[in-house]
Amino acid sequence: MKAIAVLMVVFGLAFVALGFANHRAIRWRFQARRYADPAAHEPSGAGFRLHRVLCFAVAAMAFWGSFSAYRLVTPDRIDHDELLERIRSVAEALDGATKPSVPGEEDGSWDDYIDPELRGPESDDPTAWPAWRSGPLKPDGNEERYDVSGENATVCLTVTAEPSPEQPVPDHLGPVWFDLRADVADGECTQE
Repeated sequence: MKAIAVLMVVFGLAFVALGFANHRAIRWRFQARRYADPAAHEPSGAGFRLHRVLCFAVAAMAFWGSFSAYRLVTPDRIDHDELLERIRSVAEALDGATKPSVPGEEDGSWDDYIDPELRGPESDDPTAWPAWRSGPLKPDGNEERYDVSGENATVCLTVTAEPSPEQPVPDHLGPVWFDLRADVADGECTQE
């Protein structure tokens, strides 16, 4: 998309240059030789002005298309306060909850529960990236820290999982349900 945006800018600049060019001279250079009496077939001054206006209109549309393509590639990011509010909402939803571990993810990774909670009305929703893990989830639980980036800051979401006392499977199969605790800290996650 960035290449399209750059191409549209170049296309727009070419039409701006064409808009400032002398259209009468261009016509005499490239079109006049097709007529026996070129002066009799020359457009009026209003026709040349219309060509000039159309060149600037095409340039404006190219610049608008370039701006639209650039916005698709680099959407506005949410600000720090909104990000912190969303992360606190996620922490409240996870804190005290009992959830099953994500199937096929023996090492934990609660981002399947975190990411849907981060979704908002914008197209630039943040995503939780695992930054640190204390170890495998089974059998004793673990602690995971997720970096979530906003416009000008990063927030750390810490999820601590412990095996729930009430398990739907026999003990020899290991824990399936985990009690979660969640905490939010402003800034990037650290290992300790």
